[in-house]
Amino acid sequence: MGKISNFAATIKVVQADNMGIVIRQGFKFTVVTYAGVALGAFNILYLFPRFLKADEIGLRELLIGLAMGLAYFAQLAMNNVLVRFFPYFKDESRQHNGLFLLSLIVSAAGYLLVTALFYLFTPFFIKLFEANAQLVNEFMWAILPLTLFTMLNVLLENWARLHFRISLPAVFRELVLRVFLTVLVVLYGSHYIDFIAFIRLLLVGYGLNVLMLVLYLYKLKVFYLNPAFLKVPGNLRKDMVAYAVWMMIGGAGVIINERIDGIMLAWLASLSFTGIYAISFFIGTIIEMPRRGISQIAGTLVSQYWKDGDFAALNKIYKQSSLNQYLLGGTLFLLIWSNIDAVFMLIPNGTLYSQGKYVVFFIGLSRLVDMASGVNNDIIQNSPYYRFNLILIVFLGVISFTTNYLMIPLYGLTGAAAGSTLSILLFSLLKGSFIWHKLKMQPFEKRTLYVSVIFVATYYLAMLIPASGTGFWSNILHIGFRSALILFLMFVTIWRFKLSDELHGLFETYAGKVFRRPPGL
Repeated sequence: MGKISNFAATIKVVQADNMGIVIRQGFKFTVVTYAGVALGAFNILYLFPRFLKADEIGLRELLIGLAMGLAYFAQLAMNNVLVRFFPYFKDESRQHNGLFLLSLIVSAAGYLLVTALFYLFTPFFIKLFEANAQLVNEFMWAILPLTLFTMLNVLLENWARLHFRISLPAVFRELVLRVFLTVLVVLYGSHYIDFIAFIRLLLVGYGLNVLMLVLYLYKLKVFYLNPAFLKVPGNLRKDMVAYAVWMMIGGAGVIINERIDGIMLAWLASLSFTGIYAISFFIGTIIEMPRRGISQIAGTLVSQYWKDGDFAALNKIYKQSSLNQYLLGGTLFLLIWSNIDAVFMLIPNGTLYSQGKYVVFFIGLSRLVDMASGVNNDIIQNSPYYRFNLILIVFLGVISFTTNYLMIPLYGLTGAAAGSTLSILLFSLLKGSFIWHKLKMQPFEKRTLYVSVIFVATYYLAMLIPASGTGFWSNILHIGFRSALILFLMFVTIWRFKLSDELHGLFETYAGKVFRRPPGL
């Protein structure tokens, strides 16, 4: 009963403290995530270019991208159903009416369906990649097991998230799995294993990640598999099925928007271009790490607010998430873009990979705009208007495919990034306009404009620091000086002008712990 009482107390705190708990939970999650990002950066920006060929990097990226896409369909939208309908199933004494078991059963059926379709369309995939990415066809066998592990990982993490447990699953995904990958790359680069063994062991790593999540949920006593408690309220069945169907339709657009650029580069250009794009894409997406932590909890709160009809709280979290994500994401964008040339000079074979410089800019810009839009996606997806979001995603998926198809042959890597960015910008604009039309809510305030002006001023001040040379340590010092200036200016402005109530409070809390006078002094 102790864990149940703790969980109930956590729910009360979340409902009372609103954005405060989101920021605190998001901060802890972000600390873990950034430790993983540091390790991931070491892998992708140093070990990969040093020990792997560009087409081998591209193959890994393509396999993971295809597996993520197939996993979304294999789940039959149960990851979305979990979040949307959990408040209606929530009953600790009855194992939440078997919702977790239901999600596993439905997803298992979906995986079998996807497996059958994959084998049916394998000749099409082979023909698609045989001209420019033959290596993909040699490792087609790895896609289905990787799909299974990806599907289970998403479901298990979502279940942990619904119990407000996001930090340790992040440790498994962001740290343990990446350490495993580090070892694999070093073993391959040192010629202890060949590339086939590298891919096979990569699958083992994803499987171990799933096993760790299972053991963690079992230890928390929330790994519910008792069929005796499985009960879907009759009044929810129709809504759940309809919601899942619409999520599946929208899933097609999600996959196209998020993964089409890398796949189309392999199809229309070369697998090496996919590898170069993957490294630049990674750099550009670093800025969205704070959003992941905030959204993990904010999405659950949005679902609860819709259920309770608390539109005042919904509007508040909309604005707060927008401002905080814009501040954090914009600061990271400044850090990355002001140092981008020096970063590529530090990468092994940096001249080759610097072809993706403007991929970093466009991908980073698209993520920043998306972050500034707040939790608009969660608001629509958890609302009675979720169908609009899904239709829009499919529409923009078509736009993304078209822009990539037209721009990749003309502009290569930059064309792929620009095409995807255009889709995301349009997507964010239409979502924000829809929320304003239906709910009379918008995420921006005066402080958003002030933050934008501060970003521009900070960037130009940082660029006044000249490059000090082309050597390794010269680039390190250059990055260090510019980054220190940017962080100092942003910290001072956030603190002095209280640009964010939540971040200001967070600074005061941790500053108080650091500078608190010891007892007796």
